[in-house]
Amino acid sequence: MQQLAMQEVRMTSRISLFTLFLCTVVLLGGCSQKFQRGVKDFQSKWVGLERRVTVYSSSGEPVRTYQGRIDIEPTEYGNKIKFAHDGKMVLIYNMGVLVEEVEKE
Repeated sequence: MQQLAMQEVRMTSRISLFTLFLCTVVLLGGCSQKFQRGVKDFQSKWVGLERRVTVYSSSGEPVRTYQGRIDIEPTEYGNKIKFAHDGKMVLIYNMGVLVEEVEKE
């Protein structure tokens, strides 16, 4: 009788450990992208990222391209972009802008 009770305890422990393992895998798998975005946000805010910023005219032609370690500041309106490039502040109003993260050359 006592041996049967010990087997039940072991089985319950194994099921509990398996359930804990499964939950951990699911949670970490679902949060890994969110965690990576958080790391990128932190790096962007405090260090800057290697980026290429291309400014387009209203007809869709590229006007100017900036590349290097660029720190983009968020703005309250969607009609302007503000960033530092080569130690100078750049403000762009009412233009199409594409910002891409690039590998350091």
